[in-house]
Amino acid sequence: MSLSAVRRRDLLKAGGTLSLAVPFAAIMEAQASATTNDQGQQLEPVASPYGPLAPVRDQATGLYLLQLPRGFSYRSMSWTGDMMGDGFRVGGAHDGMAVVQMTGGRSGETVLIRNHELATGAQYAVPGGVYDGVFVPPVIPGVPAGFLAGGCTVLRIRNGQLVDHRAVIGGTVANCAGGRTLWNSWLTCEETTESLVPLGGKKHGYVFDVPMDPTQTSPVPLVAMGRFSHEAIATDPVTGTIYQTEDARNVAAFYRFKPANPARRYGALADGGVLQAAKLVGVDRANLLHLDGALPSSVSRVGDRFDVEWVTIDAPDADRGPITETEPDPGPFPQASGPYREARAKGALRMSRGEGIWWDHMASCVYVVDTSFGTNGEGRPGRGLGAVWAYHPDRENPERGTLTLVYAAAARVAGNNPDNITVSPRGGLLSCDDGDAVQDQFGIGQRLMGYRSDGLAYIFAKNNVMLSDADLARMGRTGQVPAGDYRGSEWAGATFDWSGRALYVNIQRPGLTLAISGPWGRGNL
Repeated sequence: MSLSAVRRRDLLKAGGTLSLAVPFAAIMEAQASATTNDQGQQLEPVASPYGPLAPVRDQATGLYLLQLPRGFSYRSMSWTGDMMGDGFRVGGAHDGMAVVQMTGGRSGETVLIRNHELATGAQYAVPGGVYDGVFVPPVIPGVPAGFLAGGCTVLRIRNGQLVDHRAVIGGTVANCAGGRTLWNSWLTCEETTESLVPLGGKKHGYVFDVPMDPTQTSPVPLVAMGRFSHEAIATDPVTGTIYQTEDARNVAAFYRFKPANPARRYGALADGGVLQAAKLVGVDRANLLHLDGALPSSVSRVGDRFDVEWVTIDAPDADRGPITETEPDPGPFPQASGPYREARAKGALRMSRGEGIWWDHMASCVYVVDTSFGTNGEGRPGRGLGAVWAYHPDRENPERGTLTLVYAAAARVAGNNPDNITVSPRGGLLSCDDGDAVQDQFGIGQRLMGYRSDGLAYIFAKNNVMLSDADLARMGRTGQVPAGDYRGSEWAGATFDWSGRALYVNIQRPGLTLAISGPWGRGNL
């Protein structure tokens, strides 16, 4: 099949997309507005095309779990502790997620795969699908004794209702985010570089390919994709190149993986490939941690665009080691991942904390979130409010591309450490808040933020989860979820179905998945 045919096929599979490639002129025009400072950082949200928010009842529980614009509704499902079809209970810490298959049209089935960012606890004992069955004694500070509880859940939804959910991989650690493959599986990523070999276990910090069918799971670590604190993954549907982010404060590279086996099928990635890291052309060891100011930086304002090349990582499975950075404030960690250390030695750029990443089909670019881009009140880099970059690969020269800063926040009300990110079939960009709970005109709570075509952000939804003992008793979830105010818990795993009718998203604590629907056509989502 030709590359153009592959691209058309994947566009159709994704439901089609309007381009969100932010024009440079539009970014510059937005910078001149009253909502941005002189460097183009946003100071306050712009008005939402969907209108103001108000509390809305959950169709499943009757509780006011969310604030949404007029006309939108939602249903919660698959809460922490719920019994699944395989006899296990849903693990907590719901995180990255994607729709991996849709069949049968409007009344058909939607399949999602969801991460659980857990360390130890009750293990998902998936038959044949457990990577590391080690029991961890109470020897790691802050980690209670138990089996490894990270893993994934596959959810099947028909006519807006959850009809089945079950574990699909277990024995992994801190499964934070990941990304959908071109063969309708899910790449789940471990956000760690821990080795449990001294405890009788295995090394961690890998990517795993997770199928929809738990009986087909082969928990093989994709070692060639690198061992580092993985966050998220996005795949170029034309070339099959897989882009990866690293979440390690101020010691994070931006990676891509070129599979050795071009077959688009489950298991192909186990044949290895080449891991590379991004480098600015003509600039060794560029710092993309914050905008230019009192500290050295390679980026000066929103809208800056850089030519990028790629350096090859020869030892993707290298252990972490001491940081050798000479630049100011390399971060609080005494060590960095092996791939980062090699990448930096070869001149690669560094970000603060790479988190969400998503491929925009029509714009042929990948959006990359740096959740801590900027400085704090003490001027320390990599402790700001976050930014979004756009990487456009060069179709004529696959070893080159351009990286553009399309959004950055200067005030928490305008940007609250965006984390996971997604693109809707209409071309709209949506990100998940992950900072301290923010107070805005709609009260306290984390937000889902939409982005206009000029790169400016608006508030689409707010977390309004507050649970009393009486609420939990009415839901039949007493003892599974503690009562409390969860409005400060992060959103995660935002993903639209391919028709654009439903947005699926998680709230990490107490751990629940939501399906949101409504008049999307009023705006760009």
